[in-house]
Amino acid sequence: MNPMIAFIENLLYTHDCVIIPNFGGFVLNTQDFQLDDAQVIHPKSKWVAFNERLRSDDGLIATSWAKEKGISQKQAFTAVHKFAETLSSQIKVDKQFQFGNIGTFHLSKSGRLQFEPIQAINFDLNQYGLTAVSIGQIKKKPVLQETPVEKSAVDMPTIQPAPKRTRQHQFYTYVLLAFLFGGVAAYFLTEPNSRYVNSSFSPLTIRIKKTKPAAPARIAISEAPQKEPVVAAVQEEISEPVSGGIFLVAGSFKTEAKAATCQAELVAKGFENVQIIEKQAGEGHYRVSVGEVADFDAGYAAAARLKAEKKLDIWVYKR
Repeated sequence: MNPMIAFIENLLYTHDCVIIPNFGGFVLNTQDFQLDDAQVIHPKSKWVAFNERLRSDDGLIATSWAKEKGISQKQAFTAVHKFAETLSSQIKVDKQFQFGNIGTFHLSKSGRLQFEPIQAINFDLNQYGLTAVSIGQIKKKPVLQETPVEKSAVDMPTIQPAPKRTRQHQFYTYVLLAFLFGGVAAYFLTEPNSRYVNSSFSPLTIRIKKTKPAAPARIAISEAPQKEPVVAAVQEEISEPVSGGIFLVAGSFKTEAKAATCQAELVAKGFENVQIIEKQAGEGHYRVSVGEVADFDAGYAAAARLKAEKKLDIWVYKR
């Protein structure tokens, strides 16, 4: 292993950001205690993310390297810059490079530098020696089920005998029948016979005055004029396609370092096309974009999908 790689790895235990000049910077991200589905508690940890936009030399590696090797500052800066050039050339040739215990660099199909950290290494010295602890499965209280018991003959419902008809019931039956027969007889006796309605010899003569039925009133019905259906014309508004330069922005920061930290977190969550939009004259913030779309409709649709699937607030921004 290159001694410079091991030296950078040791620096990450005491510094949250280590920048390799003209190559990129390693940024530490903190992850709190976690309890997974297997009831295992994982300690607090710090994992590494890479940001290729941090290319300016802050002198951390060179100064520490000069103290470690006992050489001058000029020799140390020369050694660090030479290491960065050799590292970039080797990745372009091999397409993949193992950077010690920190992670692996590789080139994507589009030729962009990608970094995959090793999650097993914890760079938080405060948690040194702590390992994952299993608390076991949560025991559930047993639920007692009632055993079915067959009902005995004593519990079976008794059959009640049918009530006997008494003399009082028979009396009421006879009274009801007499009432019905009396009503029918009275109807036929008082109903006039149609053959003797106009006869004076009938003792039950009923004189019926026949009147001519009134002519039904004529009602003038006029047909209401039918209205012709009105057909609404719909004119489609065709707008010309919007040109590029429309970004899906996930965060806005005043400093580039905070924007780089946000970019590293988004890359760790699985986003690929994460980039920092350089601020122009008059702008006060660096914006972190997770992608670029052709028009606003596509941008709004993508923002809604990311908010539903990734729980990430996105707004559409046009440069």
